[in-house]
Amino acid sequence: MNKNQRNNAFKAVVFDIDACLIDSAPNLIATLDRALMDTGGKHHDEVYLRKMLGLPGSALDDLFDLPDWERTLRVWSDYYAPLAETNMPFEGITQLLSAIKTAGLPLGVATSQGRVLYLEHFHKYGLMHFFDLAVCADDVAHPKPAADPLLFAAKHFDIQPVEILFLGDAPYDMQCASSAGAKGALAVWGTTDRTIPADYYPETPLDVLPILGLSLE
Repeated sequence: MNKNQRNNAFKAVVFDIDACLIDSAPNLIATLDRALMDTGGKHHDEVYLRKMLGLPGSALDDLFDLPDWERTLRVWSDYYAPLAETNMPFEGITQLLSAIKTAGLPLGVATSQGRVLYLEHFHKYGLMHFFDLAVCADDVAHPKPAADPLLFAAKHFDIQPVEILFLGDAPYDMQCASSAGAKGALAVWGTTDRTIPADYYPETPLDVLPILGLSLE
């Protein structure tokens, strides 16, 4: 690691979890579709179902015509739970996090998962030890796409929001970064829409390193 080349504009790096750190979108989408049909909803194509990823559970009420969105959320969680441990970090994520940690930059996650769901699953992926902070949907008044998660992180790290690089796969992540005054990097390796407005477009996890002014030895 060449610390002398570090981009000092960034003093912390924050990641979304699903479809950014963890290749979880296929299991999330499949179990969401099943839960919708089993709780009074209907089948939707994958593109529409993916709109739910990155939003808090209450968004079910906005995106889908359901008799009881809270029941759908519980059923979705039950269907997803046994599949969650089969998800894996994307190739290069562990090396990226290790390099950032070695460089001395604080690491955080900002997720639309509630704290209970985060604690239930995130430890399964072997990444938790890298992170200094987790901001969950119920930790803030207004979760993504609002600015609150990154404002929370900036306050925690005692830095300005503009000093945060936020990685995510969804428009809600980049909207959160923009609203907070942070810089957003679209995780091209996990997104399905490369046209989402962002400050940076790393193709792979290791392409994040040059943005930070870092490199692998």
